[in-house]
Amino acid sequence: MAEQITLAEIQDFKGKYPKQLWSLFFSEMWERFCFYGMRGMLTYFMVTQLLMSDVDANLQYGATQAFVYAFTFIGGLFADKILGFRKSLFWGGILMIIGSAILAFDPHQFFFLGISFTVVGTGFFKPNISTMVGTLYKGNDTRRDAGFSLFYSGINIGALLGGYACITIGKEYSWHLAFGLAGIVMAISLLTFLFTQKSLGPIGLAPSKDDDIKDISADAIGDKTAAEPTAIVRKSINKKWYDYAVYVGSLAVIPVITIMVAKTQYT
Repeated sequence: MAEQITLAEIQDFKGKYPKQLWSLFFSEMWERFCFYGMRGMLTYFMVTQLLMSDVDANLQYGATQAFVYAFTFIGGLFADKILGFRKSLFWGGILMIIGSAILAFDPHQFFFLGISFTVVGTGFFKPNISTMVGTLYKGNDTRRDAGFSLFYSGINIGALLGGYACITIGKEYSWHLAFGLAGIVMAISLLTFLFTQKSLGPIGLAPSKDDDIKDISADAIGDKTAAEPTAIVRKSINKKWYDYAVYVGSLAVIPVITIMVAKTQYT
């Protein structure tokens, strides 16, 4: 079995860009295709298909975007303290795919439910992939700016393609297809990350504050006691419960967001 690449090996890359940047580039590009494709359809769909007034549609669009940016903070916090960047990113991608699938199935009946899944999913996905890009570089590496410039060009490409393709397909063909396209592209984003994540080595595997198991392992080596392996297992089990709590909590908040976005008097 091949040994996992180390962080030092990743950061000691030759050339202008680390190879790992390209997998993150394409994952983010397709995620932004999904996000901006959905975003571009919202107001137009609410006015022409849900027959809302311009004022109501703009209010609900504003509420949706407010929740998106609020959850990018919350998703980043949970990733940093509990899940780690990779689990958070993957969970966010799953929620975005579910939201797109709901909208593709019946965008008129389940519009706000599908949007709420996408809101929470974006919060878990967006801030954490950007953080992983920064980790590819040492703190004093002057190539970091070029790496982020390339990464953000992927964001712009995805936003341009998604914003144009989804609204065009919705207007000319079918809204089911338009929302379905956003979901398919999000699945491509997630699969791109899934099949290339081995090249990231330890990046994003553990929360930034998750040093307790490492400390216990070091003690076990020094003391050679039988109690320490039990402590390691106990810490691991506790961490899993924290992970499950985040997953369940993020699902539980979706109905609340659905109500608050649909009824803007609550926001």
